[in-house]
Amino acid sequence: MLVSIPRWIARLPLLVAACTAPAILLEAQPGAPLLLSQLTWFDRTGRALGTIGTLADHGNIELSPDGRTAAAAVNDRELGTHDIWMYPTSGGTRTRFTSDSTDENWLIFGPDSARVIFNSFGPGRLDLFQAPASNSAGRRVLLDDAVAKWPVSWSPDGQHLLYVTSTPDTGNDIWVLPLTGDRRPFPFLNGPESENWAAFSPDGRWVVFSSTATGRSEVYVTGFPDGGGFGQISETGGSQARWRRNGEIVYLAPDRRLMAAKMRVDGNEIELLGVEELFAITFPYGSYHAFDVTADGQRILVNTTIVSPDSPTLTVSNEVPATASRVP
Repeated sequence: MLVSIPRWIARLPLLVAACTAPAILLEAQPGAPLLLSQLTWFDRTGRALGTIGTLADHGNIELSPDGRTAAAAVNDRELGTHDIWMYPTSGGTRTRFTSDSTDENWLIFGPDSARVIFNSFGPGRLDLFQAPASNSAGRRVLLDDAVAKWPVSWSPDGQHLLYVTSTPDTGNDIWVLPLTGDRRPFPFLNGPESENWAAFSPDGRWVVFSSTATGRSEVYVTGFPDGGGFGQISETGGSQARWRRNGEIVYLAPDRRLMAAKMRVDGNEIELLGVEELFAITFPYGSYHAFDVTADGQRILVNTTIVSPDSPTLTVSNEVPATASRVP
């Protein structure tokens, strides 16, 4: 059986054994910590439907609004930095979007799926770039200052970017960068607590975000751009919220369960109708988006841990359930 192993994995001191059963045995040697994950589709009950791409050390993941592409930050173990790779969700070969010596670890798509915004960290550089989704060579600088920052949500009308900053004084804060006019950034949520994981509502009038105001991370909704109204969504903690087009907010509970909050949004009025538990997920990094949801809400893409330093010897099945179809 032939198994596609990325070139950088082949250079690691691993034992890769092809067995008669459809599985691979990966065994990391002492002193060589290994982390591999697989982009995996699930339905809302947690049933695996198939996979995208190869095993890699994936970080943040993001689906394009049209559902055709999954972007993932992939760790280069030799350089200790990330590059962005694009995975076609319908199958086919992934393509490398960035290949710099700098660290690009976060990318979001514009509402038309044709443009992207991503960060780039390097010596003396903490930039945000905009580029065509097809070619990073066409990039242009959106914001260049001395503050670490991550783009997290692009407004549905294309006019505003939400991004998260990190400073010694207030930790994580949420800022707004207008994409027209004078393009002068301004703070949206920058209290003494940590605010993070922001996402616009489908109509652009509301923002879901996480805050540690209660002493732990909880999910909240507030108005945009004034930052007023409504309140808390989660009850026992939450982060990494995604706001779907039908108004549903999917977020991650502290015990790694995905939760779905059904919202009623009517102009300036918003109401929480109820919260449903979906299923628990396994993912490698809490500091990156571990999942994303398709527009219809029926499939969830999860950055699923396959091999980690805590379990360096693991049998990895190449099979998907007989009732599911594999997504290459």
